Amino acid sequence: MATITRKVPDLTKLPRIGLNNLKDLPGARKAERRKGRGPGSKRGKTSGRGHKGQGQRSRKPRVGFEGGQTPFYLRVPKHGFYNKNAKHFEPLNLGRLQYLIERGRLDVSRPITMYHINKAGGLGNVKQGVKLLGNGAEWFNCKIDIEVSRASQTAIEAIERQGGKVVTAYYNKLSLQALLHPEKYNERLKPRKALPQKSEMPYYLNEKNRGYLLTEEGQRRLSEAGLAGCYVDENGRVAVPGKPTVEGDPPAPTKEEYLKQLATAKRVVKTPYEAAVKAKYGDKWETAV
Repeated sequence: MATITRKVPDLTKLPRIGLNNLKDLPGARKAERRKGRGPGSKRGKTSGRGHKGQGQRSRKPRVGFEGGQTPFYLRVPKHGFYNKNAKHFEPLNLGRLQYLIERGRLDVSRPITMYHINKAGGLGNVKQGVKLLGNGAEWFNCKIDIEVSRASQTAIEAIERQGGKVVTAYYNKLSLQALLHPEKYNERLKPRKALPQKSEMPYYLNEKNRGYLLTEEGQRRLSEAGLAGCYVDENGRVAVPGKPTVEGDPPAPTKEEYLKQLATAKRVVKTPYEAAVKAKYGDKWETAV
């Protein structure tokens, strides 16, 4: 069988590389053609720009200029808008959480917060919090206690099915940075968790969302802020016992009294569908809806 040999240069016989013998490979650099140096250079007189006009000038028009006619970006109508109140949460799926646990990056024997997930490399650029999503719920099999900013119902059901616990907590920008990077703050001067904004209170007062304001710590914070016993009414507004929900309304009752009023109150027609059902069934329309 014939053998193939390659000519490998002996590196010991090659000159030592130094600043005095470094140079580009042949053809790596191409000399620039000189312009305006006579007809023999092929770029003389007008330097290849032709006679007069826009191409002869040294200053080119800006990008998007179409000679004076209405440019394309003005002819096309605008659409959509930017919602300044939108929340941008970093997504975290259950499949990713299972991977971090199986790799040993997360300790399931203690409560898991966004700080532990961030240190484990499970998050990207966290701006306003983390939302737990249910992708991978069918193979998630770990019992964990986790605290995040938001959580989908699929993710909550999958964790509680394994005997775990989910708590959704509100963090503003300052308290979120203190949670993710505690080394930057003095322990004595570390900012504590802030109460949610008025528009976000209903989410964290809802048992369906496992809001932290229903926990012992959340109730204590509400008491300190003068919001003890607050709840969400049927209109989605936060009601504080003894205070009017809207200016001009009577003081709101306690949560127990409010639930009794809902149980005994007569249902009011709110939609065309309910109006049609009432016209068909009469006084028994509430049970038929």
